[in-house]
Amino acid sequence: MNALIYAWPAPKATSADSAAPVIEHEATVTALPIRTTHGLQEALPFEWPTDGTSALKPHSPRVSDPTNIFDPQPTARKDLPSAQQWAMRLVHAVVEVVNGVRPASQLTRWLTPEVLAQVQRQVAHQAMPRLNVRSIHVHETDDGVAEVSSVFGTPNRSFALALRLEGFDGRWKATTLIFGL
Repeated sequence: MNALIYAWPAPKATSADSAAPVIEHEATVTALPIRTTHGLQEALPFEWPTDGTSALKPHSPRVSDPTNIFDPQPTARKDLPSAQQWAMRLVHAVVEVVNGVRPASQLTRWLTPEVLAQVQRQVAHQAMPRLNVRSIHVHETDDGVAEVSSVFGTPNRSFALALRLEGFDGRWKATTLIFGL
């Protein structure tokens, strides 16, 4: 199937001093692509401006237009506190929960419900000896996303903890947690 499209530019006035301006039109004809044998239409012609006047502005793929303002809103890196300090406090708090010093319900603000349930299951299933945090490493992979790896344990044994922090509502929140016990 072939079709022709006539692109009419906006009218131009050729005489500024006359009462009834003379209108000129120059039509250009653009042919649409032909349908393929599978019934699918080929890609439409695409022109990208080279002068940069209507170029798209770069933005993070995570931060998009919210559909519901009551859902947690993604937050850009510039609007978040230090990921290193936040990760240190959160890892210490999770280790305290595993040690039995802190109730897991105190982490509700900083963990998603799925991660909180995972921490509560871990505490219920294993009786751990007294643990100390040895190291914490933070790597920010994207705007508003940080990945944390930490090592904790006893003097004779080591364990690992990995977290994914994402910025929501102006603070970091753990969306994924993996224990290496």
